[in-house]
Amino acid sequence: MTPGLKQPFKHSLKQSPTQSLRRALLLAAVVGLAACSDDEVVPPSPLPDYEETITLRKLWSESVGDGVEEYYVSLTPTVTDTHVYAAAIDGTVVKLDRATGETVWEVETEQPITGGVAAAYGHVVFGTSNGDVVLLKDEDGSQIWKISTGGQVLSAPALAPERVVVQTIDGRLQGLDVANGARVWLFDTSIPILTLRGESSPMVLGNIALAGFANGKMVALQVADGFVGWEKPIAEPEGRSELERLVDIDGRFDVADTTVFAASFQGRIAALDVPSGRSLWSKAFSSHNGLSVSLDSVYATNDDSEIVAMDATSGAEQWKQSKLKGRSVTAPVAYSNYVVAGDFEGYLHWMDRQSGEFVARVKVDGDGLRAPVVIADDVVYVQANDGTLAAYQVEVEEETE
Repeated sequence: MTPGLKQPFKHSLKQSPTQSLRRALLLAAVVGLAACSDDEVVPPSPLPDYEETITLRKLWSESVGDGVEEYYVSLTPTVTDTHVYAAAIDGTVVKLDRATGETVWEVETEQPITGGVAAAYGHVVFGTSNGDVVLLKDEDGSQIWKISTGGQVLSAPALAPERVVVQTIDGRLQGLDVANGARVWLFDTSIPILTLRGESSPMVLGNIALAGFANGKMVALQVADGFVGWEKPIAEPEGRSELERLVDIDGRFDVADTTVFAASFQGRIAALDVPSGRSLWSKAFSSHNGLSVSLDSVYATNDDSEIVAMDATSGAEQWKQSKLKGRSVTAPVAYSNYVVAGDFEGYLHWMDRQSGEFVARVKVDGDGLRAPVVIADDVVYVQANDGTLAAYQVEVEEETE
């Protein structure tokens, strides 16, 4: 085990034109250019036919501000034991009852929220396109503090009891004091001039923070003081052009027990041991949306919007679902017997976890889904681009004698 890096707990879990030109490309254009060898963007597949074998029930649906409007950002809700928290790019932040969807409070922060929200330890936090991080009281949504990080925040910060861990688009990871927002530590890594527009969200596991960057590297460090345990590449840049050398870790990564699973654009998908950073396995794979892990399998969406299931211990492919090809599919999230992913037309698809066959589908909205779903106690929470926030559950058929 790396000295100073203690064992983590188990976890089964409008930007300006100048800024745009300096740090990011529009994601759809980059993926279309880099991922298609025949120089043609993969056309979206028609909605697949399937036999519905489960029944879905909508528990509730609410509207969160204006959603993401016309901007290419992804706002994912966060779910606690009793509540759901969500935000919109217009600055709306809401706290809802998890069971009923009833609003506990709603605040208009007038901040351009681009990084989503996190909630824990009596606090709610979010980041903005202006580079600000704002901490609110969980009790009533009132502001505790707002500080500038110096860079755009395109992912949700992570909360620890005494720290807010925030990642900015310029390759910096910062640990802020929960009490006053003062910066306690800073990790800075070199990133390419050309990157995708996006950022994976950092994750806190006990005393360890994990983060992935646009240079294809992941880092593990101590939450309290920023001591770096390890910094390892998921993928190495290859090719002669800046476009060919893109290896961003932009999508969702996940942790099971003491293993972190992550994928990069035009690079690889890999499993790393969290305490040591040792590579357990790695294979060629390209994803800008990310993955999830459940039981013994990893589920990832590649850049053609195919969903691939792999063995978590070896990376061996178990199945591939290609009938959503070209539909801009979100990161898949697995739970119980299912894998759930959304698409650009606003459909949410349920697949059998063992075979990848479709078992149910529901349309959430008409503006599309970009953020992955959040699962809690077998309830699926999804936030659509138009601001719709909804909860779904698979109905269990009662046995008859």
